[in-house]
Amino acid sequence: MKNITIILLLLTCLSCMELRAQETAKKELQLTDSKWKFGVNGGYGKRVFRSGRKISAERDRYIKDLKSGISYGGDVAYFPWKKVGFGMKYDRYQSKASQGNELTEDVEIQFLGGQIIHRAISKNPRNAILTSLLLGYQPYRNHTRADDNQFTFNGKTMGWGVSVGFEHRFSQKFALNLTGAAMMGAVYRLQRKTEFNTETLHLSKDDSVDLSRFSFSVGFSFIK
Repeated sequence: MKNITIILLLLTCLSCMELRAQETAKKELQLTDSKWKFGVNGGYGKRVFRSGRKISAERDRYIKDLKSGISYGGDVAYFPWKKVGFGMKYDRYQSKASQGNELTEDVEIQFLGGQIIHRAISKNPRNAILTSLLLGYQPYRNHTRADDNQFTFNGKTMGWGVSVGFEHRFSQKFALNLTGAAMMGAVYRLQRKTEFNTETLHLSKDDSVDLSRFSFSVGFSFIK
């Protein structure tokens, strides 16, 4: 009688283990078959334009402040295939620098465009590497105050970029992302607005506004 009881207990345990294994396999399959992803992110951004020769320590600090800023935005993506997806991305970079009461610049660069995404899922289906190619529209705005004069410079151009991110899923519907991105672009025509008039400036290659920048961000994704 004891032997029969032990055998029944063993069979029950094996059945439970098999059911748990099936449930785990089902959950892992659902993780890799997710179609939609909505995300928000924020972090540090740094422009990489050439600043010319150093004139003074104060000017050097000004340029460093102008190059360093914050970067934040969001994206939506759809994966018709397990490893390849398409989506839209918005990114906003902001920085501000002041040199005493002589000069202040408040800069904003935006990106709105499409992305093609490659998703490489690791052996642990909760982890994935997402590599994206970006192409879109980049508006540029710079509020400048020089002594008692104030100007607003506006420009727009096409831009492209690449990003590589690590994604870890805490559940089937929620994930953490760590992403590094590089954006490229340059403005060759600016509108300069003052209190009294607006004029268009045509810039040469050497005088163009370089929008190239790097960003490192942390984000959260909601997955469906």
